[in-house]
Amino acid sequence: MKVKDSLLTFGSFQLNDGNQIHFWEDKWICSHTLRQQYPSFFNIVRKKHATVASVFDRVPLNVSFRRTLIGHNLYLWHDLVARISHVQLNNNADAFRWNLTQAGTFTVSSMYNALISNGNVQFDKHLWKLKMPLKIKIFMWYLKRGVILTKDNLIRRNWNGNKLCCFCSSDETIQHLFFDCHVAKFLWRVVHYTFDLSPPQSITHLFGNWLRSVGTKLKRKLLTGASALCWAIWLSRNDIVFNRSPSKTYMQVLYRGTHWLRLWALLQRCDEDKEELQEACRTMEVLVMQIFVNHGWKFSNRICS
Repeated sequence: MKVKDSLLTFGSFQLNDGNQIHFWEDKWICSHTLRQQYPSFFNIVRKKHATVASVFDRVPLNVSFRRTLIGHNLYLWHDLVARISHVQLNNNADAFRWNLTQAGTFTVSSMYNALISNGNVQFDKHLWKLKMPLKIKIFMWYLKRGVILTKDNLIRRNWNGNKLCCFCSSDETIQHLFFDCHVAKFLWRVVHYTFDLSPPQSITHLFGNWLRSVGTKLKRKLLTGASALCWAIWLSRNDIVFNRSPSKTYMQVLYRGTHWLRLWALLQRCDEDKEELQEACRTMEVLVMQIFVNHGWKFSNRICS
């Protein structure tokens, strides 16, 4: 029971009758709990340990808060209700899936390795074996450790420059630049819509459960593609900060990423891996072009400056 909370973080629930799943505290709707996604709700909800079954017991949802939801909280509540409106319960018992093994079944060794190393040893092993330039592997290793020189890390070294993100008006951190900024969010949404993969939420998620949810062979290609996008964001950021180049568009950053991924595809030993990485680039580019065409973009417009 002492490691119950840790155990639950390494797995997710398959929803059936909803009697064994906590609505706010268990992972059942995506890779994060609703408590993590909507902390402002969890702080004021009356029944924090309510099950999914009890919440769906009546219409509207059987959820009450200690104070009235207004403004942004009301908007978030409508968003949450819309997200779970499709949920249908059945008479079967809920099931728990172990995300550290491909088969989805619990093993002592997988949890032991996760607890003693937090996945670092396994990640490093996969990283250094990737077929891409060494400097990119080192960059991703630094990114995993949180030591690349984003502006927040520079400030810790007594740097006195502008701490704002070059793409927006928020403070630049690793979390913001690679996950929370609108440029990063767009790239990860493209990955989501193209390959039906939930977007990574943080460095820990990217190098942890996001990779653990797929097989070893796909894991290498997925990490290679993620490295290309992170490298494209970093190069685009450096162009603006150091070379005073104009701010990059979504398509410029994406095409920069697919450019590097195509080059790294040539380094793969297996022809099948080369073709799959190149096809992934084409699929993402076609999807993005279609999105922009639907919003009035013309093919005669330039992609690169």
